[in-house]
Amino acid sequence: MNNKKEIMVFGHRNPDTDSIVTTLVFADFLRRIKVNAKAYRLSDVDNETKFVLKTANIEQPDLLPNNLPDGTEVALIDHNESELKYFLISQID
Repeated sequence: MNNKKEIMVFGHRNPDTDSIVTTLVFADFLRRIKVNAKAYRLSDVDNETKFVLKTANIEQPDLLPNNLPDGTEVALIDHNESELKYFLISQID
């Protein structure tokens, strides 16, 4: 991998199927271009997403740790600015 530091890829707070799938695909893309990346989720996935992942024989991403260390590299997928502000505030508190 080009960089040893892991890029944490995740979507919005209540992940639906498109958020989880795009997170998985983007993390996979980064790994294919030799970037150390891993997909995460911010909360439990819904039943539709569980069905899709089970049907595709793909494990759901790990839950993102609560406290990210300073300097953590992240890639935000399928979110909006208002959620980002809330997420950053909740991580700082």
